[in-house]
Amino acid sequence: KTWAPPKCKFFLWLASLNRCWTADRLARRGLDHPEYCPLCDQDEETVQHLLVACVFSRQVWFSVLSQMGLQPLAPDNNAVVFQDWWREAVLRVPKERRGGFNSLVALVAWWLWKHRNACVFDNVPPSVTKIIEDIKGEARLWCLAGAPGLKVIWP
Repeated sequence: KTWAPPKCKFFLWLASLNRCWTADRLARRGLDHPEYCPLCDQDEETVQHLLVACVFSRQVWFSVLSQMGLQPLAPDNNAVVFQDWWREAVLRVPKERRGGFNSLVALVAWWLWKHRNACVFDNVPPSVTKIIEDIKGEARLWCLAGAPGLKVIWP
């Protein structure tokens, strides 16, 4: 029930099934893969790590959610499964803002994936500032495209 483009919803579905092509999946198939997460260079890369456990990702979540006064909902050191964090966080959001929060979660998760891919395939260095700018620009477009809940919470 989240407003997001179909490609983002499809990505979230793949992520929920742990079917994204991250280093852990590549390693299981004996394919070349980076030893560590391309965003934090600290831990093995899994889609769950990428979305909530990575220090880079947690910084992005905190920065984005802070702009809406929702920083207490940002994933902390105990968050290891994206879906569990999302399920718990949305329950702490007032009902009238849940649609917007869900769209925002889809947006940020999508951009974390896109930024990760830019780091892996285009040798772009990880940048919290750059991804925040990208998220802001995309949020404006989503609002113009009709994301009703996102319009409510986006500054």
